[in-house]
Amino acid sequence: MVESAHYGHLVILNSAGANVFSLGDSQAPIFPRSSIKPIQARAMVKLGLNIEPRLLALVIASHSGSDEHIAGVRELLAEFDLDENALQCSFDLPLGENERKLWGEQPPIRIAMNCSGKHAGMLATCVINGWDTSHYLEMNHPLQIAIKR
Repeated sequence: MVESAHYGHLVILNSAGANVFSLGDSQAPIFPRSSIKPIQARAMVKLGLNIEPRLLALVIASHSGSDEHIAGVRELLAEFDLDENALQCSFDLPLGENERKLWGEQPPIRIAMNCSGKHAGMLATCVINGWDTSHYLEMNHPLQIAIKR
């Protein structure tokens, strides 16, 4: 019995960035989405983000939208004198099935989005570095430039 099957492309690079092994199309464009959150978070930490591990976990991972997760994102924002109005992620319902049921008929909000923790971390990193928070997602923003390095 097969429990699950995964399809995709695999590329292994050496420390110089040379392709040493690949399966599938190594040149295929991809949308890495949440899989690069740890890389983004590493850059934020290098840029001065120093927060409790439980809050850093919200920056690194997708969350289900539980009350505890939303409270953690609010706490992270408040620690840097921000609120959820600063978030530029999309409006969404909680990701978790149980959390969505508990949400009921409430409208989608940004802080319920599964990546609101990452966005809160990005905003906090901007505050730490004195960078503008109103356009932190733009490719030419200092935060995005630092993450790409």
